[in-house]
Amino acid sequence: MLLLRRLAPIFLLVLALTVLTRPSAAADEISDGPAVIVLDGSGSMWGNIGTERPAKFDLARGALRQSLSSLSPQVRLGLMSFGQRRRADCSDVEVLASPEAGPPERILSIADKLSPKGKGPLALAIKEAAKQIPAGEAGSVIVIHDGPDNCWQDPCASAAEIAKTNPNTRVFLIGFGLEKADSQHLMCVARATKGRVFDAQDSTSLQSALNEALTLANLERVDPATGMAVPTPKAATPLAPAGAPGLRLTSSLSSERPPLNTAIQWSIANANQRDVPLTTARTREFAVDLSPGSYVVTARYGQATAQQTLEVKAEGPTVAKISLGAGILKLDALADKGGTALADPVVTVYAKDAGGTGGRPVWVGREASAQLVVPAGPYVVRVQDGLADQTTETTVAEGATAHVTPVLGTGRIELSAVEAANGQPIKDVSYTIDEDDPDSPQGRREVARSADPHAVFTLPAGTYYVTAQSGVAEQRDRIAVGSGATIKHVANFNLVSITVNTSTPTQDGAQPAQLPIVIRVLSEDAEQREIARANGSRGTFLLPPARYRVEASASGLNIKALGVVDLSNGRGGSVQLKLESGEISVSAAGASNRWRVQDSTGRTVMHSGPGGTASMRLAPGKYVLLSDSDTQRIEQAFDLKAGERRQLNPGTP
Repeated sequence: MLLLRRLAPIFLLVLALTVLTRPSAAADEISDGPAVIVLDGSGSMWGNIGTERPAKFDLARGALRQSLSSLSPQVRLGLMSFGQRRRADCSDVEVLASPEAGPPERILSIADKLSPKGKGPLALAIKEAAKQIPAGEAGSVIVIHDGPDNCWQDPCASAAEIAKTNPNTRVFLIGFGLEKADSQHLMCVARATKGRVFDAQDSTSLQSALNEALTLANLERVDPATGMAVPTPKAATPLAPAGAPGLRLTSSLSSERPPLNTAIQWSIANANQRDVPLTTARTREFAVDLSPGSYVVTARYGQATAQQTLEVKAEGPTVAKISLGAGILKLDALADKGGTALADPVVTVYAKDAGGTGGRPVWVGREASAQLVVPAGPYVVRVQDGLADQTTETTVAEGATAHVTPVLGTGRIELSAVEAANGQPIKDVSYTIDEDDPDSPQGRREVARSADPHAVFTLPAGTYYVTAQSGVAEQRDRIAVGSGATIKHVANFNLVSITVNTSTPTQDGAQPAQLPIVIRVLSEDAEQREIARANGSRGTFLLPPARYRVEASASGLNIKALGVVDLSNGRGGSVQLKLESGEISVSAAGASNRWRVQDSTGRTVMHSGPGGTASMRLAPGKYVLLSDSDTQRIEQAFDLKAGERRQLNPGTP
């Protein structure tokens, strides 16, 4: 008895410590999911903060290395960035590593290769990062950025969408050198997702903010001294079978596996009214009070659905674990055996039908890496990337993971074009890709075409013939593409710039006539093909080296000027064309008179009546004024000189 009294205080102390250190249910839920790190790759990250010499991007990478190194390899961690690939592209958001378990170096090695250069689509990055958290799972998005969204998108709207589609995803924003007003504006993201906004104004506060965000995300750590895992929140305690009649439900992939630690879509209906749900919920464990009787329970997770009839008894709740009869199909579509992920694939997963062929599609996506929950059974996975297409068959067992890693053996060709060496990019360009084909009459066949000035083609490894065309200019190259390789090719057209200026001189210092001018560049051969044209008194053209005929004309008039330009030596310049003209005016004639003006070829250039005009500018030359009355026709020949103004009276010889 004395021994018990002495041990009582110790027992109470242990009990108190157990209660105080037990993690809350909320912490259990938040720690269940993965985490995605989003690192700002916009060009402003190369700037400095305060008096610190390293660029903000280098400081951010250093903070990541220090903080992530203590994470357990069991943590499912992903990495994204924005603005790191292209300048002035508000769609430049990239998943660099999907959330998977593995050593932190997996993430850090990718971050070390990034080079900021573009815009800051913060709102789009937040939204795309949240998509990496499987629906229903609790997860975290941790963003390191140095400015507000500069792509005219609203991060508040992105956060509201995340809160609606996956309320268990929290977003932590670490602003590195943000203005106070910008930080305040982003508080809406924290409110909507139950996350937090951190304000870091130097490398020390950045490191502190990142550590705190990782702590709030409840990611498992390892003790650097011992290598042992730091204790993580306990798994949820199974629901006790005590209380009012009803159902206490959990779900698992198979009957032998433990309950799933993620949200499931539940539906409960009376057994005699299966199509009329009594209640629905999306939660990990579903507890609902019901009157005694028979009920049909439906559980859905991913592509898997299970249905089971349960009896609710009067003496207390019925506890059941619903087996989904499902497994996990893990996909990693690769460009090569070295592990290079496909850039922009289309993946279709088919449930294999009784005939052994791919039947109905159960999932279609554009992710190179995906993890799907599907009913156990055989499947066909089809991966298409550009012109590459590969089909793989696999079988998913209950409670197991089937890993499919198709290797398409593809590479990328990224094309652009310039006027000349070190010249300006060409926007008006088209590309065609051909490959050898012994069955084709020409020995080659076209496999792809694009009018995008920065065209990107994903092709099976091999040799291709690239034709770039801009106007009449054409460049041809042969390019070899290896698996996983990205070939950046610039077509150099070696074009020559020529400027054509026109003038419309008049006499006596009068203002030049305002004429609708069309400038045309023609081939110098007998065919005189039109190469290019421009509207206005001045035109600048980029042309391949050659001789050309240049023509300027006044639209709707017979005024024209011709010239020849020789660009064969590869040197451009300018051409001056003088559109000389004179002006004639025809006096109003009586109602019975009709008149017209013809040029030396007999073509009518002016006339009376509907559609006619009494005054017009004409090219210098010989003309005839023909006037008709009821009794006679009178012809008046006249010469019109450049700059001359003449008054004509019909009917006067």
